[in-house]
Amino acid sequence: MFSLVRAYFAYTKDPSAALRNLVEQRRFGAAAAGYALAALCWVVFFNISDALSAWGLVWNFLFFFLLESTLGYLWAALSGLFLNFLSDGNGSSSLFMLMGVSGVVQGLLLCFALWAQAAPWLSSLAPLAVLATLGLRLVFVVCGSARAMKTPAGRVLGALSFALVPVAAVGLLAVGSLVWLATL
Repeated sequence: MFSLVRAYFAYTKDPSAALRNLVEQRRFGAAAAGYALAALCWVVFFNISDALSAWGLVWNFLFFFLLESTLGYLWAALSGLFLNFLSDGNGSSSLFMLMGVSGVVQGLLLCFALWAQAAPWLSSLAPLAVLATLGLRLVFVVCGSARAMKTPAGRVLGALSFALVPVAAVGLLAVGSLVWLATL
């Protein structure tokens, strides 16, 4: 977690150098911490008004952590394959790390959930908050990958978009199974 804090302050000084340093070091702990923070944000966002037991909270966190890290792994692997054809980048491991660290951006969703709890009229804007947060995560990954791999952002976005189709299918299947289990 401290590596994420150090990386944040290094990023504020020189974004390109900080991203290259993160990508070159390929810290799995930083990626896992980002995925864990993103999972915590999903749990709080979806269950802030529910009375969850301790076990329910742990199971929801584990589900979202596994979902985030699995989809991040799959998306990074497929996108890295396409980006290796287009650039001299570091491939899938650097993308996995950048996608994990982008989970920090999802803290905005946590803030929105807390604000919506205080001001109930904000609850109707929840779908927009989710879309905006996911969009900001995508922008972070695209810009970070473009800087780290010295590749045009359009190519990175194209590779990420092309690889998103199977990842979205797996994500929709996972969410569908979660909804189906909730109705039982």
